[in-house]
Amino acid sequence: MRALWLLLLLLPVPMLRAELQLWLIAATKDPLTWAPVPGVSPTRLANGATLDLSTITPLRENDILDLRFELRNTAGSPSLTVNTFRIQETGTSKAFNPMWTELPGTLAGGAKYTFEIRYLPPKPQTYEAILVVDQLVFMLRGSASGRTVMYEIDTLGQRQLINGSTSDFGNVRIGEGFIKNFRIVNSTGQGVVIAPPTLAGETASWFLVQAPESNRSVPPDGFYEFKVEFRPVRTGLINATLAVDGRTIKLVGNGLAGTVPDFRMLPSATDLDSASQAELRIELVSAAAQPVSGTLSLVFEKDVGEMPDDANIRFVATNSRSIAFTVPAGTTKAQFAGASSELALFQTGTASGKIRLVATLAQWEHSVQLNIRSDAPKLASGNLQRASGTLTVSVSGFDNTRSASLAVFRFFDADGRAIGTASGVEATVGDIFGAFYRSSTTGGLFAMRAAFPIQGDVNAIARVDIQLRNKLGVSQTYTAR
Repeated sequence: MRALWLLLLLLPVPMLRAELQLWLIAATKDPLTWAPVPGVSPTRLANGATLDLSTITPLRENDILDLRFELRNTAGSPSLTVNTFRIQETGTSKAFNPMWTELPGTLAGGAKYTFEIRYLPPKPQTYEAILVVDQLVFMLRGSASGRTVMYEIDTLGQRQLINGSTSDFGNVRIGEGFIKNFRIVNSTGQGVVIAPPTLAGETASWFLVQAPESNRSVPPDGFYEFKVEFRPVRTGLINATLAVDGRTIKLVGNGLAGTVPDFRMLPSATDLDSASQAELRIELVSAAAQPVSGTLSLVFEKDVGEMPDDANIRFVATNSRSIAFTVPAGTTKAQFAGASSELALFQTGTASGKIRLVATLAQWEHSVQLNIRSDAPKLASGNLQRASGTLTVSVSGFDNTRSASLAVFRFFDADGRAIGTASGVEATVGDIFGAFYRSSTTGGLFAMRAAFPIQGDVNAIARVDIQLRNKLGVSQTYTAR
């Protein structure tokens, strides 16, 4: 039996070694929103490397730059306990502040530990600190330039503003504006670059004026100026935020109701006829700063005191004695309710007297008085109704003096020959008309009917001429057939 030899070869087993890495992940100058600094992407820092913050973004004294890092134990590595984790500043003035509340502890293979360091330089100088993570050492270096000085300048003088200050623009009426100058003085002893100012908030009421639209280089002892205007579009407190050169300034203003310009009343005529329509326009003496509204009212002052009002004297669009109007912002002409019209159209009725139009708009009130001419009666329509032994004459019209006293009827045959006396038949109607008008609310309107007994053929009467007399004269002749 052959002997078997077993050859055992012992080889060394490779040991897995943990690898700790430090990565810069992101940076921000706004810790509240963590809006990232442009151009910063995840970057691995080699052991012994120096991270120069001036390559990330320029900074001034008291600026904040938050840096976010990741400590990584590479995938496939064994667990690793981080025993040393600290920041050691090299100078007496400190600017690098650790933001972590607990140590990394043990990191399994592929695990990450995220932490932040805040850089807040209190003075315009260069700062250095050493970040030690176990066997890894990194140099952190940052510089800060001096802070510029900012002033607001208005009619009250000059006032220095610091970050977080409030600039009060006071009370301003809608349609008006108030402007403040802002000046940034470079007292840092070296040139600085200032980005354009920006506004946020209710920017419909706030405006940058004469502000640079791009970055400006300001030499030592030079200055940078721009203006802000508050022009309210509504009443009440209106806020905005001005951001410039690392500062945030709160802007406050109070909008007041705008001053309404005076106005003119422009009637189409001052002497009016009854039974017609007339017009009135209203125009501001200057354009309205904001939409304004007013009311136009109509008052009728009748000539005859004991007679009733004439209800037909009213505005056409509203069928009443008042009408609203508005004046759009930036215009002068009133627009009346009931139609998109610049004309207030009203009926003059059929009673003589005066129409007084009264317009009110904000603090203003004006009126204009129009005269309705008194006149002889007006006959408008009529007809004849024939029956055996009776002829009825109907006629309608108006007497705006409401003083009709005598009616005259003249009869004619088909050939135009007078029937009866040439002077016709006169009827005293003063008492009848007076009683009628004292109970009527339709002004001087009337409809009169007179019945005449006829002996013979009633059809022989082809027409009747009618006239009506009042205190001013006799109406035109109306022929009824």
